[in-house]
Amino acid sequence: MDNSREALQAFLDIISFDRILSILLLCLTAWLFLVLVQFCLNQLNNKLPKYRLIWNRSYPFVRLFVWLCVIIYSIVGIIDPHENLILAVVGSISIVVGLATQEPAKNMIAGFIIMLNPPYRVGDMVTLAGHYGEVIKLEWSVTWLRTFDDNTVMVPNAEALKTAVSNANSGALDEMVVVKFSIPMAADLQKAIALAREATQCSPYTFLNKPIIVNLSNDYSFGQYQQIITVKAYVMDVRLEKKFVSDINIRVLSAFKNAHFYDEQQTSPT
Repeated sequence: MDNSREALQAFLDIISFDRILSILLLCLTAWLFLVLVQFCLNQLNNKLPKYRLIWNRSYPFVRLFVWLCVIIYSIVGIIDPHENLILAVVGSISIVVGLATQEPAKNMIAGFIIMLNPPYRVGDMVTLAGHYGEVIKLEWSVTWLRTFDDNTVMVPNAEALKTAVSNANSGALDEMVVVKFSIPMAADLQKAIALAREATQCSPYTFLNKPIIVNLSNDYSFGQYQQIITVKAYVMDVRLEKKFVSDINIRVLSAFKNAHFYDEQQTSPT
């Protein structure tokens, strides 16, 4: 009881208008600094989009470092607490750790783990909680995705850790895209493969430093067999995935039509 009273008295002794004002000014300065950092990163993204992923991934660590510095300096440099207060704070932290099974604490701990051993990073195209999109922000408690429908999705970090994560590019700016086409059994298969490869190579979105793979397989549907041409190629930027798929469809189907593999009524990309 005496220790609790001493801790409370020590806490009341350090509360003053000057100290509170100093902490508020320090927090405001840190916030303005982070806004400036974010602005600079956005400018770098516009000027050097090739290195967009590197700039974006550095921000969560900068933000974490800045706020840790604010907390440490506020305690050590401004508050300068009594020994009893330090013991009381340590006890409070122990209680918080003991309550880590609660959702907010679980999400924050999961966010810290994701930053240290990331299954994904800012800029990656991932599937989380049934949503596919680009990781645009990684915070302590949640991960933010932007889907191709331009929706923003918030996924709790604890949810991201306990489920399988599908990462399309794993830190690279390019990613593999798979597009399938069906052609009649009587079509010239060698010519179809060559046309699909050539059409893919001609796309302005194709990342030509990586291989283009064209496979052939069979499919039985609607009571008949069809040949399936599968094109696997890399798009130069993950944000161009949908444009790349559309462009490949147009180019390959046009090539197949010009080769008279089927008439327009039979055209059926899968």
